[in-house]
Formats: sequence, structure tokens, C-alpha cells
Amino acid sequence: MRFVSVFLLGVICMGQPRFAQKKLEETSGAERALAERFLKETRTGLGGPWNLMLRSPVMSEHLLEIYNYYRWKSTIPKNLMELAILVTAREWSAQFEWFAHYPIALKEGVSAELLAELRVGKRPSKMKAEEALVYDFATEICRKHFVSEATFQRAKATFGEKDVVDLTSLIGTYISIGALLNVGEVAGASGQGPDWLPPLR
Repeated sequence: MRFVSVFLLGVICMGQPRFAQKKLEETSGAERALAERFLKETRTGLGGPWNLMLRSPVMSEHLLEIYNYYRWKSTIPKNLMELAILVTAREWSAQFEWFAHYPIALKEGVSAELLAELRVGKRPSKMKAEEALVYDFATEICRKHFVSEATFQRAKATFGEKDVVDLTSLIGTYISIGALLNVGEVAGASGQGPDWLPPLR
């Protein structure tokens, strides 16, 4: 099954997992319908946050719709979207979120050098103007729960009102997913590679 390797990495944690991993055959009713959607529509099947979300099918159906909106319909450029997700993952130290989106960000054109600095909690030293704007926007939301007037005006002038709203909601969505991952103690890669987040001091 194509999700096996990601699934195995997604459930590594210390001791007894807080949320036991559900298998498709263990679900029924609304849970089964949602599990089948996860297997068809997500990159990690029943691993990652989706295992936790099976416990609340109605909420999770709506969160999945938002997830799919960003995958298929948002007009935010894919490289900037992935950067915003990884900034959020770093700010929340959401291991699985970083692990899952790191290779996608590389594929979409975010440089390995930029991500190497972001990974260890540094403001990347070499960013294009739009990357720097997304970094500032996301870090301000995550750290201050607010966006400064200067950053807002830059974002509005660069992206337009619709994509400013989309970018804000994207960050909020991945804060929610990061919180689920952290509460569930869902790990990502184990080791010292670039798809693993070191602790911030």
C-alpha cells in the first residue's frame, strides 16, 4: 500500500500512543466513510493528523474540505503556500507537518538552503521578496497573533485581498493541524535529516 512508509513514520512516538492507530476495517458508519475519503484524497492515508480526526468525523469533513481547497483551488502560488505551511510547522514544532511538507516545498521550488535555516529557527538570509513577505506574515501570526500594518499593506499590494484572506486562513488551518499533531504526539522522521525538526532553544 502506497501509504505504508509514511504511516509508519507518522505513528512513531514515545511509549503508548495517545491515540491508537485506527485501521480501515476497525471503522464503521461516519468513521468508515471519512476513512475511505482520507485514503483517496490525502497524501498520508490514515496516518498523520487524519488518524486523530477520525474521532470527530463531522468536524473533520469540514477540515478536509479546507485542506482540499488549498491543494486544488487556491490561487496562492504553490511554493509560497508550502513555505507558509513550513513556517507554521517550525513555529509549532509540528514534526509530522514538517516531515510531510518538506519534500513538497522542495518540489515546488523552495530552496534547500532557505529551508535549512528555517528548520533551525533562523530567519532565512536569502529569500525572494514574496518569500520574505510570506515568512513575515506567517511568523507574525504565529508569534504575535496579529499582523502589523506594514506587513499587511505589503501583502495586500502583492497578493490582493482574496489571497491575503486565503493566506491567513491557510496559516490558521495548519496551526489547527499542528495542534492536533502535537496533542496526539505524532512524530515525523526520526533522526537528524532535513525532514526532521530539531528542538528550538
